Amino acid sequence: MTRRSLARDRNFVVFWGTQTFSVLGDSFSVIAFPLLMLEATGSLVQMGLLTSVMAVGSLSMGLVGGAIVDRFDRRRLLIACDVARLLLFAAVPVVWAIDPQVWLLFVVAGVASVFGQLFQITYITAVPNLVGRDRVAEANGKLQATASLASIGGPALAGLVAAALGVTAAIAIDAATFGISALGLLAVRLTRTAPTASDRAGLGRDLRTGFVTGARFLWRHPVLRVLTVFLTITTFVTLGLTDVIIYQVRHGLGQSETVVGYVMAAAGVGTCVAAAMSAWLRRKLGFGALWLGAMTLCGTAAAVLALSQDVLVIGVAVLAFWFGLMLAAVSSMSLRQMVTPDALLGRVTAAFWTIHHSLAPLGAAALTASAARFGASRPLLAVAVIYLGVVAVASFSPIRGRNPEAVPLPPAR
Repeated sequence: MTRRSLARDRNFVVFWGTQTFSVLGDSFSVIAFPLLMLEATGSLVQMGLLTSVMAVGSLSMGLVGGAIVDRFDRRRLLIACDVARLLLFAAVPVVWAIDPQVWLLFVVAGVASVFGQLFQITYITAVPNLVGRDRVAEANGKLQATASLASIGGPALAGLVAAALGVTAAIAIDAATFGISALGLLAVRLTRTAPTASDRAGLGRDLRTGFVTGARFLWRHPVLRVLTVFLTITTFVTLGLTDVIIYQVRHGLGQSETVVGYVMAAAGVGTCVAAAMSAWLRRKLGFGALWLGAMTLCGTAAAVLALSQDVLVIGVAVLAFWFGLMLAAVSSMSLRQMVTPDALLGRVTAAFWTIHHSLAPLGAAALTASAARFGASRPLLAVAVIYLGVVAVASFSPIRGRNPEAVPLPPAR
């Protein structure tokens, strides 16, 4: 019997459409929050601190998020996260209209990142409940493709809105997209069996041990283990990269907010193309060649960003960097989904994100502080060296295999 296309499945289409709006809003905040901080303080260091606060918020939820997702209704968790972010983001334009308060940006960014991380963990585990495990790949492809398209238009549109109506207007639009997402999720049904009372009773224990369970699985798997280590190193220098690029284009090159939006929209183009090509490239090249090639591209693009003063060249380098970053990310995520038992997926996902983002707040602060003191070129060259160094070492690790999902998992001790 021929199955109905997901594009004709009302449940999936509603979820698909509302999450595309949510991604569009997220791409607004990527531009709007750094721009508002820069507008209020003129300080690249403050921009880096804001990014670090957001990373710390994500890390704090990563420690317990997997256990929460496994114990509570996933649809309700998604809606709660959207409503919380709606209220938080809406507070910024309201307060800014009365009396701008820089401290509010740190509070909103930090707390919203907690809910954002919980949403992302829940989102990944909810997709199989939405379409069934046998259609996860098809669903992920559609969701990622439109998310990438939204991330192309989002930064450019955010730049235009910020230039025409002010940066706080862009944040207000971001808040509205979370409202749209929450309303859409009200109409979505997931097939997962609701957690029982005994399940919820074990939440306290799982909050303490869930991260350890996920981390132990990552460590046992020979490929996931080294992959987590290498991605932790590169994420250290990646989180603050957007801030440095925005600062370089806005102040170093003297370009407008609109140009900043266009340059960062190139990142969306890169992710979109990578999402469309990732499955095909995985089949043609295998995991190792694809991941190593993607990371090499990131290192090369970072070097171009460090050496160029031409905004068009910078835009192309941004596209290439995020193309490689998305290929590496999709490959990594797909591998974890393939080798992780469904019952552990939430905790393994949360543990991975927590570990590989553990150094990111420090890295963002260090990268932006270095750019403020020495200019953008030296920190960007350091990023290039670290990426290419990781490739050199990883070439001699189990990552280089074509099909690492076939590597057997050692028995638990």
